[in-house]
Amino acid sequence: MGDNFIRELLSDREGQKLYFREDLIFEVTEAICKVMQEKGISKAELSRIAGVSKSNITQLLSGDHNMRLTTIADLLFALDARLEVAATPIESELNSILDSVTSLTQDDWTFVGTSVTESSSYQTVLEQARNELTKAA
Repeated sequence: MGDNFIRELLSDREGQKLYFREDLIFEVTEAICKVMQEKGISKAELSRIAGVSKSNITQLLSGDHNMRLTTIADLLFALDARLEVAATPIESELNSILDSVTSLTQDDWTFVGTSVTESSSYQTVLEQARNELTKAA
């Protein structure tokens, strides 16, 4: 089920756009969290050194909030770090993603709070996922 779901999501440009948007948000927030963990810096400490409220830090790192590039740069600067950016062609990335999902089973999949069950139609789950991704964006 998961294999078919990801294939369906990535089968059109809109689904691909949503996937890669969420992937970028995830990668950036994970990079910031990794630096925080490596340096032993809490959200409260990052809040203090970056001059941003702790609740704002929590929102930014949840992945639900659309961060501006200047905000990302400021947080990383406060952590004495920088983000390395590289653009890669989507086609090679899509092939890699599709190759990796073929080995997964249904038990490996829960998407944006939506449980994928035997009774769920692919189209219903796909539509729910797209709605959740759109709301998150």
